[in-house]
Amino acid sequence: MKLAHQEGVQDLTLTKNVVKPYCYLLRNLDGTILVNIDEMDGHEENKVSNGMLMKWKRANNLNYMKDNNKIRECLEALEWYLEDGELRLRVRRNVNKKIDGYYIRNEYLLSYKQLSWQKGIIHHEDVLYFSFKILKEFPILLDCLSAKYPFIFLDEFQDTNPIQTEIIKWLADKGSVVGVIGDSAQSIFEFQGASRKDFMAFSLPNQLNFKITQNRRSSPSIVKILNFIRKNDSLEQMPIREGKNYPVMFMEYNDDDITELIEIFHRERENKNLNNDYCVLARYNDTVKILKNAKILNVWNTFFETDSSKRDKFIRNIILARQFGKEGRYEVAVKQMMKVFTTGRNKLLKSPFRQGQTITSMQKRSLAVSLLEYIMNYPNSIENISLYNYYNDLSLFLSKAGFKIMNYGRGKAKDFAETTMMSDLINDLKMPEEKSSKIRTMHKAKGAEFESVLVFLDKIELLELLLSPDINSNEDEIRILYVALSRAKDFLFIATPPLTANQRNRLEELGMKLVSKR
Repeated sequence: MKLAHQEGVQDLTLTKNVVKPYCYLLRNLDGTILVNIDEMDGHEENKVSNGMLMKWKRANNLNYMKDNNKIRECLEALEWYLEDGELRLRVRRNVNKKIDGYYIRNEYLLSYKQLSWQKGIIHHEDVLYFSFKILKEFPILLDCLSAKYPFIFLDEFQDTNPIQTEIIKWLADKGSVVGVIGDSAQSIFEFQGASRKDFMAFSLPNQLNFKITQNRRSSPSIVKILNFIRKNDSLEQMPIREGKNYPVMFMEYNDDDITELIEIFHRERENKNLNNDYCVLARYNDTVKILKNAKILNVWNTFFETDSSKRDKFIRNIILARQFGKEGRYEVAVKQMMKVFTTGRNKLLKSPFRQGQTITSMQKRSLAVSLLEYIMNYPNSIENISLYNYYNDLSLFLSKAGFKIMNYGRGKAKDFAETTMMSDLINDLKMPEEKSSKIRTMHKAKGAEFESVLVFLDKIELLELLLSPDINSNEDEIRILYVALSRAKDFLFIATPPLTANQRNRLEELGMKLVSKR
């Protein structure tokens, strides 16, 4: 059983082995089943619909709280955490919890979860909660899991949630041999509940510890910068690659010459006869969109808020399947497309499909393959067509296959669909994986490597972190920067806001070379 920090991997494994087969065991105090298993269909992102928001407010007499957007932000930022061996629910600390002068009480947060579970809705963060509860209340299942998985390996363990860590310890106690690998300098998922301290303190009986000091990825000039950042760490890396060793370069930019900056980065790559294996990394999503010359949109939130028929999930799954197909990952694309045909009790298709239609597992896969083939060979340019026209074309295709989706009526949903281009939805969609994207956030570069990397420092504070690093900081920022810089194999290019003479000199003392504009 491979449990890793990446989104989807830990959840999928625990869902398959623990939550799906045993969720029915969990009961409320009155003996009723905790989750509506008849309606449960995997897990999904925590998005609060208008209907669920109003139902939650009525159930808890919270109509005096008027700012629904702030309420929605809080409920969508819920996370489970472990305290004194018990699971508790809270709003992530980076979200403002005060609404109209009031704080949402903890029992009201739990009420939102319970209302979701009654509808068979399990959110991503709930998978660890249910896994923990099931295994704690029915420990005999740990014996079964340990027998089934006598060896467990966890990669990127520095980003493991403490709840998951506790489950791993339970399995180790039952006899599973556990192996973990990670780097405390790359712990960057605190916002998702990961604990760097947990990683550093992790211990099992008869544990053997090993250090890998050889850096096989980066050139000596890049490793020198990495060692400087982690100078207060116990690990110093030794570069073992031979051949190319270009100096790390830096260049100052202003907001009006970003295009020239990108051009100079490419010119430097070409001068070094480097291949097209490169990536541009920025700290913030808004900066990534600027670098892509894309509009800063909130189009998916608007889609979700204006359309109560769940067309946003329907279209999102189709776009994702199309993208996976374009990358040649057809099996992944088909699996993604199958999510278009979400079913509930008695295999009834859910909205936006019309009521009363059923689909079997075999039909679902067959139709997913046919729909994927259709969208991959779509006769029009998808980027230049409105959501309304694209949806109608999909409706016509599905109708020919014997399945009907709801038409657009009058109102906000239709107005949005008619005025929104598919290119807006495609450009603003956050892919679960961005292996082919040339411009991405530093977080989304985790696990990747490139021949050349341009690290775009959005703010001068990031440069100060680089010049005065504390790799053991309680905050993730310096480690996020470390991850970005360590993606480069041969050529590292750093873009900074305008520098003082002192800052410029300190970068040059680290062996970096200043690049001037034309």
